[in-house]
Amino acid sequence: MANGYYLGIDAGNSKTHALIADWRGQAVGLYTAGPGNWESIGLDGAQVVYREALDAVLAEAGLSRADLGAAGYGLAGYDFPSDDARLRPVVESLGVPGPYFLDNDSLIGLRAGTSKPYGVVCISGSGSTKAGRNRRGETFRTWGLAASMGDWGGGDIAQAAIGAVACAAKGIEPPTALTGPILRHFDVPDVTALLEKLTRAHEYRIDFVPLVFEAAAAGDAAARNILIRAGHDLARSTNAVICALGMADEEFELVLAGSVFKATYPLLVDTLSADVRAVAPRAQIVRLTAPPVVGAVLLAMEAAGLTPDDSVRLRLQAAVQARLGQTV
Repeated sequence: MANGYYLGIDAGNSKTHALIADWRGQAVGLYTAGPGNWESIGLDGAQVVYREALDAVLAEAGLSRADLGAAGYGLAGYDFPSDDARLRPVVESLGVPGPYFLDNDSLIGLRAGTSKPYGVVCISGSGSTKAGRNRRGETFRTWGLAASMGDWGGGDIAQAAIGAVACAAKGIEPPTALTGPILRHFDVPDVTALLEKLTRAHEYRIDFVPLVFEAAAAGDAAARNILIRAGHDLARSTNAVICALGMADEEFELVLAGSVFKATYPLLVDTLSADVRAVAPRAQIVRLTAPPVVGAVLLAMEAAGLTPDDSVRLRLQAAVQARLGQTV
């Protein structure tokens, strides 16, 4: 159905994007709705958000549901096999005709970042997920649950930084340059006040993670050790995905996505890259620059039997970035 239009929906924890484009990658509608993770807003709430996004993007494009040839849905909260039975009826209730792709939002982030329909993605924001798709179309991913289960994210970097400051204050570790910047960030006079604020007030924040990169760049040993540990841990679970999909000897793109990878100091990425290339020497490391909803549209096209080349992805990426006024 090369003359049709294709819908992509990226339903995340903080927002939901809906995008419609034609087979050439010309975007005709883009809409941003509220959070779409059913685990936070419930199945009924998710249906409301998805429908709002769909109706609004169709109105902007001047189209009806009948004009759509296929859809791609990347949903936060689509984590376990049982979630399919929960979420498939929700997306089917939207009334979009034709075939569709439905999976976790990590898979659309992967497709948005790769020039081919296969590859691996390592996502590290507040949490972390890794996912892959091989040339045979088989997929595998981690659950994105916690560092204790092999998924190290920005929240774990933040926790390790607080731990380093606490251990230095107790004298069981050497002093760290993290202490001053973190105290100023939380507007507290000393480490005791910091720990009281974090434990008694339950003030959970990870917005100071860039301070860890700054301290590491200045040579602080504790900060450097945190980033090295994070790089090793991210690589370990990334390599597990690569091996599970039989991609270790192949050439593919490894997409780095999420706020942790926005830092310019390269220690974490260098550590991760070295560990990955020890297992998959032909892996090409790339950073995600396209909004993930671009991948949802590409997967909709592929569900309809099309094989969009990379010019389609890049055209969609440019259009969406221009509308959103930002990169990923």
